[in-house]
Order: sequence, then structure tokens, then C-alpha cells
Amino acid sequence: MPAEKEIVVPTSPRWPEFMSELGRARRCRGTTEHARAVLSSMPSVDVEASLREIGSLGGTCDCAIALDLAGAIESLSA
Repeated sequence: MPAEKEIVVPTSPRWPEFMSELGRARRCRGTTEHARAVLSSMPSVDVEASLREIGSLGGTCDCAIALDLAGAIESLSA
């Protein structure tokens, strides 16, 4: 039986890893191109489900994810 794939969101233990890699993007093209590449490089991640969830939180492009959701862990735990 294949292992269940993880959805990476701000409450995920892998969120800091994702954000660290996303922070290496040089520019935002108004897409989630870099976020998709980062998630795809992370083993056992459901890329499409993660992007849907991140989008529902306002992460509609790489820079919105990096800037608007950067402090999401702190605001969710407050």
C-alpha cells in the first residue's frame, strides 16, 4: 500500500522547509511556478492539494506565499 501523501500548509511540520526553499526565488512571475517546483522536489507531498490549500489562504502566486503567508504559523498559533 503506497504511503499517504502530505499536504504542505502553514500548520505542516514541513512548512519551514518549504518556505526556506521558496525564499530562494529571484522574482515572482504572478504564478506559483516556483512553489510548484519546491513542492515537487519534496518527497511524499501532494503538490496539487498543497497548492489548492495554500491558494485558499491567499497564496495565489510565489510572492504572495512568501510575503503574505510568511508569518502564518505565528498568526495561527496566536
